[in-house]
Amino acid sequence: MADYGDIKKGIVGIIIASIFILTFFILKPIIVPIILGLLFAYIFNPVYKKIQTLVKSKTLSAFIVLIGLIAIVIVPIICIVPILVNQLFGIYVLLQNFNFGEYIGSFIQSDISSALAINLDNIIGKIFSTSLSQFTNVLVNLPSLLLRFAVFFFTFYFAIRDADKLWEYISTLSPFSEQTEKKILKEFRGITNAIVFGQVFIGIVQGLAVGAGLFFLGLSNVLVLTSVACIVSMIPVLGSWIVWMPVGIFLLITGKTFAGIFLLLYGAFFVSLIDNFFRPYILSRQSNLPIALSVIGTIGGLYFFGITGLILGPLTIAYVLIIIEFYRQDKLKELFEK
Repeated sequence: MADYGDIKKGIVGIIIASIFILTFFILKPIIVPIILGLLFAYIFNPVYKKIQTLVKSKTLSAFIVLIGLIAIVIVPIICIVPILVNQLFGIYVLLQNFNFGEYIGSFIQSDISSALAINLDNIIGKIFSTSLSQFTNVLVNLPSLLLRFAVFFFTFYFAIRDADKLWEYISTLSPFSEQTEKKILKEFRGITNAIVFGQVFIGIVQGLAVGAGLFFLGLSNVLVLTSVACIVSMIPVLGSWIVWMPVGIFLLITGKTFAGIFLLLYGAFFVSLIDNFFRPYILSRQSNLPIALSVIGTIGGLYFFGITGLILGPLTIAYVLIIIEFYRQDKLKELFEK
C-alpha cells in the first residue's frame, strides 16, 4: 500500500506539472513576440547604454529606445505597405501582359517555348495568389497581429530596462559554475552577433544596394523588388542575384540594353562584393556554424516561425550545436554532478 507521504508528493507533482503545462499553452500563441522582444533588447542594448550615460535614468532611457524602435517598425509599415501592395499588383499586371512565348521562342523551338511560357504563367499566378492570400490573412488577423506587436514592445521595454536584474535572476537558476556560465554566454553572444549582423543585417544591406541600383535606373516597382532582395539575401546559398539577374535579363530582352548590362555588372561586381566579403568576414569572426546547418535552420525556421524564422531558425540550430559542443568537451559535467 502506498504511503500517505508518497501520495501527497504525487499530488503536489501533478499540480506543479499541470501549472507548467497550463503556462506553456498560455504563452504558446505569443512565444515568438516574447523571444523577438528579448532578442531586440539584446541588439539595442549598446544604444540603451549610450543613452543611459546621457540621461542617467534607466526608465527614461528604455522609453526613448522603445519610442525609437516603434518608429523604426511602425512608421515604415504604415507608409510602405500601401505602396508595396500597389506595386505588387503592378508587377502582376505587367507579367500577365508579357508574352513569354514570343521571347522564349526566339531562342528555342516553338512547341517547347509554348510549354515553358504556360508553366511560367502558372508559376507567376500561383506566387501572386499565395501573396494575396497571405495579405488577406494579415488583414483578417489584424487584431491578433496588433496584440503580438504589443507583447513584443512590452517585452522589449522591460528586458532592456531590467537586463541586469534579468541576467542576475537567470544566474541564480543556473547549475553551472561562474566560469562555465561566462564561456557559454560568450559562445551565445558570438553566434547571435554572427546571425543577426552577418546574416540578417548584411542581407538587408545587400537588398537595399539592389534597390539603390534599380532606383538609379528609374525602374518601377522598386519597393517590391527591394523587399524581395532583402529577404532572399538573408537566406544562405540564395542571395540578391535572384532579383538583379532576372531583372537584368528582362531589361535586355525588352530592348533596354544599357539598363540591363548596367544592372548585371552592378549586381555581379558591387552587390556580390557585400555578400562575398563582408558576410564571411563577420561570420568567420563570430561563428563556426556550417553553411549547410545554417540553410537547414533558415528553411526550418521559415516553416515553423514564418518570416521571423529567418532569425530564429539559424539561432536555434546554432544554440543546440553550442550545447552539444560543450557536452562533447565535457564542460557540462557539473550539470550532472549536482
